[in-house]
Amino acid sequence: MNLVFLNSFEKADGQEGAVTAQVSIAEEFGEWRVWWHQPDGEGRSVQESWYAGSAWNDMIAEFRGRVAEKRLAGFRPVVDFAGERDSAGAGRSILVRKLEYYGEHHTDEALYEALRKWRNGQAAREGKSPFIIASNRMLKMISAFVPQTEEELRHIPGFGEQKAASYGAAILALTGEANRNVSFPLDWVAEEVDTAHVEQWMRERREQRLQGETAKQELKRKLLEAIAEGRTLAELEPESGLGRRELLTWLEELDKEGCELEPLIAAELASVPDEIVDKAWNAFGTAGDRFLRPVLRKLYDEKKLDEEALGRAYEWLRLLRIRYRKAKAAAAETVAGANEGEPLPEQSA
Repeated sequence: MNLVFLNSFEKADGQEGAVTAQVSIAEEFGEWRVWWHQPDGEGRSVQESWYAGSAWNDMIAEFRGRVAEKRLAGFRPVVDFAGERDSAGAGRSILVRKLEYYGEHHTDEALYEALRKWRNGQAAREGKSPFIIASNRMLKMISAFVPQTEEELRHIPGFGEQKAASYGAAILALTGEANRNVSFPLDWVAEEVDTAHVEQWMRERREQRLQGETAKQELKRKLLEAIAEGRTLAELEPESGLGRRELLTWLEELDKEGCELEPLIAAELASVPDEIVDKAWNAFGTAGDRFLRPVLRKLYDEKKLDEEALGRAYEWLRLLRIRYRKAKAAAAETVAGANEGEPLPEQSA
């Protein structure tokens, strides 16, 4: 866990002089966490979880909102920090929240579903998690505002120049067939959306996240128990309520936490011919293990694979990559100071 930010706050107390609390931001494997520590009536430190998730913008918005609440309650930072003084940044954050609020409450469901289908297919073709291409919230905003040009698409939070250039044509092909009842630029949203409604919406989202974190820990426990029992992805789908792509993302995160996944990996790779698995293993060594597409191209002709077959290929490659990375890490530990690129030991099922 990497500690990114830490600050102390003090609040005047007529009886004891002052109450001291701390706020901290930490990051691990792309997961952001924000905590507030404050002593209770008996002097014991009580921890409040303010945020747990992977969205930087959400984390910062939650952090600023909660700090503002603590300021209203009388707490003052021991060391003032730029984030509190940056009124322009705070204004931008409020506008982003209002755009998200509008998108959430004015979603064109048919367009949103078309965008989700495109996004998931694109993710399968690139071997990426869907949220890396576009989050559901971004797609809802696109469906609500219906951009018709690449310039308008860049008004959607999260769609910068690079992402708009990469995916703009495909997205605009879908939005071009939809009706639009709003105008660009989107400055009018700041006036039309009531700030109090947005704040209430954010509080509700905060409560949902806290409930979601509890459910996440329970799901993690169930998944690990099922994997230890030798369950397959097909068996885990109905039991977990997750789709296969979501399951694989969960497995990759569990692997980063050091959980044992080999029983499931072995079960899933059993249906893949050994010679193909060996070829993929060697391809990881030559093409690297960061991206899956170069490896897949060494195994198959993409043009001859339909979407389902392509998705299945990426599935087992993601699982094999987990095994490969474990072997690579073990080799690095065993052979201290080994030259980069030294052959890895033969894989074992």
